[in-house]
Amino acid sequence: MPRNPWPAAVLALSLALAALFVIAPPWLILWQDRVFDRMMTALPPSEPVEQVTVIDIGATDDLGQPWDRTATARLVARIAATKPRATGFDIVFSGNCDRPVNAALAHGFAQSGAVLGFLLSPTPGGSLPPGDLAVAEDVTLWPAAGAEAPCPAFTAAASAVASIALPGDADAAVRRIPAAVSVAGIAHPSLPVALARRVQGDAPALLLPRALRLGDVQLRAPDGLLRFIPSPPDRWLQRSLPAAGVLSGSVTLPDRALILVGSSLPEAGGLRPTAASPVTPSVQIMADTVEQILSGQVPWRPVWAPATEALVVLGLGGAGLWLLSALTPVAASLALALSGALWVGAALVLWRGTGMLLDPATPLLAAFGTLALALLSRAALASRAERALRARMAQLVPPALVSRIAADPRLMRLEGELREVTALFTDIEGFSIATAEMGPREMVALLDAYFALTCGIVLKHGGMIDKLVGDAVHALFNAPLDQPGHEAAALACAADLIAATESFRAAHGGFGRTRIGLETGPAVLGDVGHGGRIDYTAHGAAVNLAARLQEANKRFGTSTCIGPELARRCPENVRPLGEADIRSFGPLPLYTLRTAAPYPAKE
Repeated sequence: MPRNPWPAAVLALSLALAALFVIAPPWLILWQDRVFDRMMTALPPSEPVEQVTVIDIGATDDLGQPWDRTATARLVARIAATKPRATGFDIVFSGNCDRPVNAALAHGFAQSGAVLGFLLSPTPGGSLPPGDLAVAEDVTLWPAAGAEAPCPAFTAAASAVASIALPGDADAAVRRIPAAVSVAGIAHPSLPVALARRVQGDAPALLLPRALRLGDVQLRAPDGLLRFIPSPPDRWLQRSLPAAGVLSGSVTLPDRALILVGSSLPEAGGLRPTAASPVTPSVQIMADTVEQILSGQVPWRPVWAPATEALVVLGLGGAGLWLLSALTPVAASLALALSGALWVGAALVLWRGTGMLLDPATPLLAAFGTLALALLSRAALASRAERALRARMAQLVPPALVSRIAADPRLMRLEGELREVTALFTDIEGFSIATAEMGPREMVALLDAYFALTCGIVLKHGGMIDKLVGDAVHALFNAPLDQPGHEAAALACAADLIAATESFRAAHGGFGRTRIGLETGPAVLGDVGHGGRIDYTAHGAAVNLAARLQEANKRFGTSTCIGPELARRCPENVRPLGEADIRSFGPLPLYTLRTAAPYPAKE
């Protein structure tokens, strides 16, 4: 292609895209994580060697009474009678340490070889036994000043205590579990690692910078994190037993089983988004990880993967440019597609054979992006007026598209950044009562559909899903990147949420109304935990007030309640409700959407 600058531009674009793979900005890592999510769920590994039995604690016991610690003590005694290989609890038994039933519960923990869970705390405190997990000096663990620990009598009776904390990625999805955490400078294993050790006869454990060694088995654990493959909801039902059924005897526990005890109730606070579902019970996440550790099926990404993917982009980009100079555009495109298919096939074969994660899709998309630019070059050569056609080519390439591909958005880990945000909190009115009669499958399906609807609306308006807690959505606008007009975007999002959820409620009889609270103000934002794969959180008065305002809708009979600062900035979009005393904030003037219809009366 003599006297034509476009080949150089194609090669420059290939180099820029290849450099992105080596630099690996956070947005690209998140995109690739989602590609791996689809790949792992579409092509899951073979059935695990070790099967976990999950005991799911519901709202009531076998006598129809609310589940309490007495029912738990009876359940643990039933478990101990089957002589399990190991028993883990995705529960923190931290309160009411002086109750009489605790002696029976502690005896059951001792008889069942229980591994009890604890949560991390930002404040010092929490009595934990000395950790027995060896950690290499150059490994940085997820740190915490203290822990919410089990009662001392339970800790003394248990075979081990382990962390049940689950960090989320930038999109709040849980993809990795820390192999260990650091509490007051002492390393403690996570629940899946502690259970795997228990099954292996308390095998010695050593955490290295990129691997976890359990006895004679070595698993890849970059940065001390174990990636897991989330199982689908059908798998949850297959391996789960209702706790009330175990107590009544209608369900038989297998002997010598590997058991995990937890709850899938939304009010238990253990539902987390994964690639399988936005409402995955944490006990199912723990079960998946334990099975995969014991089966040696932990996914891993080699350190040379980004460089390899960059070379694939360069190779396919150069091949596309050469093919286009020698063949017709259709033939060149087909030849490049065949070359790309070879890369996709190799990535999938390596995944199925070794658990290695190489991105099959993004390098191919990047290569076809360069091919598209090369096709524009071929079109330019066909023109008689080179200068005019060059101007025409500049008009055909959207500047926004070029900027998005070529520029680095410079997403970085934020440590204590003070940023102005608009916080949006939602809640479903009377959710526990409305879903009391539902079975697990029906409730999960309903929540799945609800979160798919509401999260999609938030993302459409440029918001970030901070957390999904029970049946609530916590969202932030103007984070983690600048979002001009975030106040108006949040109000428009709230209006769309109310309209969409009312239609959803009409289609699902008995489903509660959605209430929303919003406020704007400064907040401290950053990643909590170790690395860029831990929860991105916000702390500030505006965030806390937005949560309070969601509750204030009950007082005014409204669907949206807006704080004074957000109302001051968007006066044309709101109307006053009056003044109300808000807990921790005192009397405040409050507002709602100007276009909002009166909150519908309950049937």
